[in-house]
Amino acid sequence: MTMTAIDRTNGGRAGHSNQSPVTNSMVQSAGRLMASHQHQHTTAHSTVVPFMHIVVLLLALLTTASPHVWHPGTFFSLHHPSFVPSSSASRLQSWSTSSQRRPQLNPGTALCSSPDNNQADPAWGLSVGIVGAGPSGLLLAHSLVQSQLPIDKIDVYESRSDPRDIQKQKLAGRAYALGLGVRGRTAIRSVDETLWSAVKKRGSECERFRLHLTSKFNVKLRDREDGVEPSVLIYQTDLCAALLDELDRRANANSESLANIVTFHFDSNITHVDLASSAISVKEGNEDTQKGPYDLIVGTDGANSIVRHAIQTYSPPDTFSFTQRRLLPGCFKVARIEKMPPLLDPDSVGLILPETKSLGITTFVEPTVEGGACILFAGRLPSSDEASATDTDGEEMDLGSILFPHPDSKEESGSQSDIETIKKLIVDQFPLLEGTSGMEDMVQQLLFQRTSVADSIKCNIYNSNSDVTATAICGDAAHATGGVSGQGCNSALMDSVALVDCLLSIYQPTNVSTDTVKTTKRAMLHQSVSSYSQKAVPQGHALYDLSFGNDGKTLPIFRNIRAISSNAIDAIFGGRFGIGKKPLQTLLASSLSSFVDIRRDREKYFVEDFPSDQLLREELGQVYRQGIE
Repeated sequence: MTMTAIDRTNGGRAGHSNQSPVTNSMVQSAGRLMASHQHQHTTAHSTVVPFMHIVVLLLALLTTASPHVWHPGTFFSLHHPSFVPSSSASRLQSWSTSSQRRPQLNPGTALCSSPDNNQADPAWGLSVGIVGAGPSGLLLAHSLVQSQLPIDKIDVYESRSDPRDIQKQKLAGRAYALGLGVRGRTAIRSVDETLWSAVKKRGSECERFRLHLTSKFNVKLRDREDGVEPSVLIYQTDLCAALLDELDRRANANSESLANIVTFHFDSNITHVDLASSAISVKEGNEDTQKGPYDLIVGTDGANSIVRHAIQTYSPPDTFSFTQRRLLPGCFKVARIEKMPPLLDPDSVGLILPETKSLGITTFVEPTVEGGACILFAGRLPSSDEASATDTDGEEMDLGSILFPHPDSKEESGSQSDIETIKKLIVDQFPLLEGTSGMEDMVQQLLFQRTSVADSIKCNIYNSNSDVTATAICGDAAHATGGVSGQGCNSALMDSVALVDCLLSIYQPTNVSTDTVKTTKRAMLHQSVSSYSQKAVPQGHALYDLSFGNDGKTLPIFRNIRAISSNAIDAIFGGRFGIGKKPLQTLLASSLSSFVDIRRDREKYFVEDFPSDQLLREELGQVYRQGIE
């Protein structure tokens, strides 16, 4: 799901304060590609010659797999999200939702812990702390209370206000729309169909996509297919509001109120997570309080996860490790408008190239609910030298330097004359936006919005060691690709489902003496988060590879040529007439094939083969053994 200016949890809103929102990865792809001649990415195939620029862009958009990078395994990507849980514990790469283990409740009844489990020793009851109330954290709450695990309480902490509180929302900072594909739908439907219906009503179904090369020439890259359920484009705040409303509705429909189980703490900043004492320190208003203790702590708090930091802090040397990098110079800003621009197809996503192709900015327009639209401007941050040049001569200021000023810039815009000037610059470069209702408000949103920049995250494990509180991380806290793969939100949702599936499989209250319940309970919880990590880590690493390709390593020249040719054939034919295969982005967005399977099927595009299941188990096992030693 993520970007610096936008506070958002893994794929969702949230507890971490500076995470990247993953609008459609296609968005970033185009903007960064336009700037690719000024900035060459670290992948093996970022040296596209200028005269092939538009050709490469067209093929890239057809394959849709990774936004600002071009590598043999994938071009650029279009949609959002994720993992597919596994019904087979022995196959790390296989994720299939284990619905047979999930008792389906009557839609409209409150979700509550199982009466049978609650009749066991009360000491088996679980107290869960979730940091981050984005889509992943909220779905985790749904899944836990619906699972019939012996849940005593769930506390959910969120640094932002309740998304349903319009007065407190600063929409300019989180206006982006998410794309819920088959993986996200599967995750939400694991609770029940009613929950998915409630979410779907808040969004807009869309499977059409057009590339506007000029104001008069466009190419239809995708259309709706018969029998294929389309993606749902939905604002993140609307997705979170739908999940929250359903929790409330189900609680009110039952005499045993859900409010007794789930408590949301909005406007709460987590200052510390103490895995030794199982406590979470929270700043609510001007007061610092300590919450807990918790049997299980889960971080769905995005790329700058405080829960991940706690796991690192409390892990023995040479056990837990992660890498985080800023995906510069690519950046973006987003605005909401109430009506789709009149010159664009209201039922199609549109990527618009600027009239001045060297500008380095592209515009991505998504239709949203009730005829509205989400407009994303993707570009690049200027270097210090470029910022100095534009600051010394106001006449050199262009749309790029105005929308995406250097972070050190002291300039501020916002006067009526500034707004009129920027409106003209936008229409000059993107004539298809002419006549857009609410253009002035859109410009104000862009001017007063911080520029968003993406981070990537790669962790070697997703859980704590057995000496401290059982803890797990999901979504961007564990594996962020900064929108490159288009798999942020959906993968985060699937993480939550997978974690609950592991708990259901392993956390089984038994008739042991009261004296041994605490020890057995702790062991089961650690085994559960370890099992989740063993399943999720290979998927996260495979997604990272699919997003960033060889990440700086170079294929031999003939393998490189073969990879480029294969990608072009896949982009043009997509497996039709028996020629080529489905493009990578299509597999990610419209299939439940595991990321590991997709990565292994594309070995020819990579310098290094993906590890075998056995090697993956050995590597993770070595980490766990070091933690015990």
